[in-house]
Amino acid sequence: MSKLFLFGIGGTGARVIKSLAMLMAAGVPVNASRIVPILIDPDARNGDTVRTMNLLKLYKNIHAGIGKREHGFFKTDIATLQDVWNDKDGKLSSGFNFPFLANNETFENFIDYHNLSNRSQDLLSLLFGKQSRESTLEVGFKGNPNIGSIVLNKLTDSPEFNSFGKAFTPGDRIFIISSIFGGTGASGFPLLLKKFRSTESTYAGAGAIANSIIGALTVKPYFGLHDSDNSAIDSNTFITKTKAALSYYLHNLKGLNALYYLADTMHKSYQNSEGGEEQKNQAHIVELIGALSIIDFLDYRESELNEGRTVYHEYGLKSDAREVSQIGFGHLSAETKNLIGQPLTQLMVFAKHYTEHLRNASRHPYHETLELSKKLDTEPFYKDLTTFFQNHFYPWLKELHDNDRALRLFNLNGDLSLLINGGKPIKEGKVFKTAVDFTYLDGIFTNLRTSIIRDKSPRDFMELMYQGTGKLFEENIKPLP
Repeated sequence: MSKLFLFGIGGTGARVIKSLAMLMAAGVPVNASRIVPILIDPDARNGDTVRTMNLLKLYKNIHAGIGKREHGFFKTDIATLQDVWNDKDGKLSSGFNFPFLANNETFENFIDYHNLSNRSQDLLSLLFGKQSRESTLEVGFKGNPNIGSIVLNKLTDSPEFNSFGKAFTPGDRIFIISSIFGGTGASGFPLLLKKFRSTESTYAGAGAIANSIIGALTVKPYFGLHDSDNSAIDSNTFITKTKAALSYYLHNLKGLNALYYLADTMHKSYQNSEGGEEQKNQAHIVELIGALSIIDFLDYRESELNEGRTVYHEYGLKSDAREVSQIGFGHLSAETKNLIGQPLTQLMVFAKHYTEHLRNASRHPYHETLELSKKLDTEPFYKDLTTFFQNHFYPWLKELHDNDRALRLFNLNGDLSLLINGGKPIKEGKVFKTAVDFTYLDGIFTNLRTSIIRDKSPRDFMELMYQGTGKLFEENIKPLP
């Protein structure tokens, strides 16, 4: 398997990558040796982008603590450009983003407007109004792809982009995530694709990149924004911008091997924030389905995608759910349910056991063998795992649960036996003949401990949790509703 360089442009790109990280944490199979997420957002303080970067760093730490495996929670390797390229000059940022703008830089300063000839100034004044020219780029392009298309050209000159080219090897793939109804995504996607496919590029790795397999996800409107006099963004223009961008894509978007389209007819209105720390949109089912498009793209063989044409994809639920405000397992196709149903359920069982019960399970043999009483609150690995569940996984599930359209796969509160939303209580166990609860799960872990625990490491702990929750699923949960 080869690497996937995953470009997430703007807030939508960041949120789709967040959903992908959750699926990988659950152990959903991803057909790549490494995922290299690259977040592109001129708004470095964007709340959605910052949350995703923090999640990726946490995932990376947890994966490093348990090492490479063929299966299990957090099995897929997430890497930064520093990880895949030896940065001898020390110019690369240590995170997952492309920093390429100075703080508080205005569009006028970026294009050196005041030093241009009078004729050039007149032309730019005709194309860009005074408010647009004097607008700071600190929080992005505020829904203006015409500005974004100019500014984003600069990112291809950054040390990060050059290192990406050096780290790219034949057989690696590229996937680009963007929305089509804003500013950053709508402008950044075609610009990146043109740069990747250019036969005139001279940066390192340009040849391999020009001949590589490239896929993309284009997200059409799936949410709205409240009207605000303090914001330059008006969600009433989203459809108009989408139509204009689609027309441009039709005639100018060349060189894609696969293109995925997503949208939703239910548009919940979020707080209208131009950017910065306040821009924290709720997780949405469209973003989770977007993450599935990345997994689907990687499952295609090169021969299936390299036929000189673009393969187009859309996604449909099992039943007509246009008027359904709450999506459960029963609305998902069999393919989707088979892919994510068991992994996400196992991770949910693990999360509940870890956060609600594990510290009280000290009398059980598996707990004693792993010496968890002295590790849970002291070792960095377990602290990171606690942070993942409490600060990322549970909030992500709750945001999906409370959104319109809502994704409600699990009961977020209540007993373990009522975990599956819309399903019957998990049936009595085969061994202990008692209802499924934390004590039942402790028994599974205890029975498995002698065949799994070798050196009392985090790897042993995670393998025990994975196999134990898998046994619970196989014996007591199937089939999903």
